Amino acid sequence: MKKFKFVLPLLLFVPFVALFAGCGVETKYVSPTVSVNEITTSSLEKSINLAARSTVSVYATGKTLSGTILGAGSGVIYSLDKNTGNAYIVTNAHNVYDSDFLTSDSIASQIWIETYGSEGTFVTEKNGGSEIVYGEQAISCSCIGLSVENDIAVLKASKSDILKSDFPKATEISSAPAHLGQSVFAFGNALGQHLSATTGVVSVESEYIRYSDFEDLVIRCIRTDAPINNGNSGGGLFDETGKLLGICNAGVDDAENIGSAIPISIVTGVADNIIYGYETKSYSNLKQYSLGFDVVGKNSKAVYDSTLELSVIKEEIYVANATFGNKVQNGDMIVAAKINNGSDINFSRSFEFEEFLLKLRPGDTLTLFVIRSGASRSIEIKV
Repeated sequence: MKKFKFVLPLLLFVPFVALFAGCGVETKYVSPTVSVNEITTSSLEKSINLAARSTVSVYATGKTLSGTILGAGSGVIYSLDKNTGNAYIVTNAHNVYDSDFLTSDSIASQIWIETYGSEGTFVTEKNGGSEIVYGEQAISCSCIGLSVENDIAVLKASKSDILKSDFPKATEISSAPAHLGQSVFAFGNALGQHLSATTGVVSVESEYIRYSDFEDLVIRCIRTDAPINNGNSGGGLFDETGKLLGICNAGVDDAENIGSAIPISIVTGVADNIIYGYETKSYSNLKQYSLGFDVVGKNSKAVYDSTLELSVIKEEIYVANATFGNKVQNGDMIVAAKINNGSDINFSRSFEFEEFLLKLRPGDTLTLFVIRSGASRSIEIKV
């Protein structure tokens, strides 16, 4: 997200004004002069146009002791009820949360979204300061929950006529994780200049990055060379079919085209968890369960899948730091698990198991399939 702190002295306004009012740049979409019947579209164009329907610009305002923070970021429509005009939008927590905000929950006092083609929000100078002037079609939202640790927040828009219209739609979720060399594109509110796309490939399918300016977090991410600019935060990283692979969250200032996105397994795990707690009124924000043990990955190695022609990394997953009396024991190797009567889920990386646990709900039964001393066994744990 691009954030601006507007407090005296006036010198602090200069970079912001130069970006939005300087350089003689004015952007305005002009419809093509050719007949629509003469336009042909590639698969990538179709995918970007699909993503445009589910991506939104996000604007947030919050007061601190030193002044007002105005921010521009992005979001993705996660679910949408056309009959009511109600929608859940997934974005980054750092777009709407700041520990310095004076609200009781440290969430921005105003949050608005705009859909593609309906943008009209801009920042203007007024009375020696700056303010956001929201467009006529901006939609007010509330934050129903967030996880700072995963940098994911869920917004809710209610009874919006714009969301009832034909154009907006919920995003389509990729059922497969990102892989090395995969063609992708990012779509978001880059530099607060409204929604646009950048293209690239997946450079690293899974790595851990440390945030330098938000809660000093360490988060698992996808690395991509699709440019991720300020304002892209919270927007989508999509595969070449327009399905959501992750939520863009960071870029590297000192490098060209090194950006990151939070993988879809984390996004859906956190978002569904928050929405469940909100709708059932059983808890707020993210509910994670302590099972009394940790897991560690060992013997990591790259494996070439000749059928898919892909290089994948696999490791063995072991129980560690198990509490006394726990049904599992240190050294148990976890190979699969299921929740209640669901399907068995196999794991090849330790983070896959950890993210699977985000699906747990109050009263669930978790069944672990482990190997102990060379023998297979199943262990049931009541949540």
